[in-house]
Amino acid sequence: MLNRIHTDESVQVLVFVVLPLLCLFVVGIILWFRSRPATTARFPTFSVSISRVSHEDAYIVYKDQEWQVDFYAGPCDRKKACLLAPRELSEENLRKLVPNLDVGLRKLGFKEYEIGKESGTLKSSSVRRIDQSRPGSW
Repeated sequence: MLNRIHTDESVQVLVFVVLPLLCLFVVGIILWFRSRPATTARFPTFSVSISRVSHEDAYIVYKDQEWQVDFYAGPCDRKKACLLAPRELSEENLRKLVPNLDVGLRKLGFKEYEIGKESGTLKSSSVRRIDQSRPGSW
């Protein structure tokens, strides 16, 4: 009889203590992974991704079949982000990229942003034309 009491207590400990803690742990891990913000927005013809440098500064990388453009992103004010386009990127090419960039930034959670050009003294953004002779290079 004493042996049966110990077995019943072990089962009760497993059912009422260990099993709920295990379930809570699994749910916590799932919620933690789901709550992390997305860092890349992928679309059929282009992608937009964020790479953080510090708490406030980051790089927004736009890639499509022809271009890879790194925009420096820093805070403008409390509600906006400022993107600095590289000097090498012409106004015409920037206007071509902006609609896709807008879709990607909205998917990443940027509601308001401004895009400006780099001044002559800053060298923080870059633009690179992707070689069309190498398929799948982006």
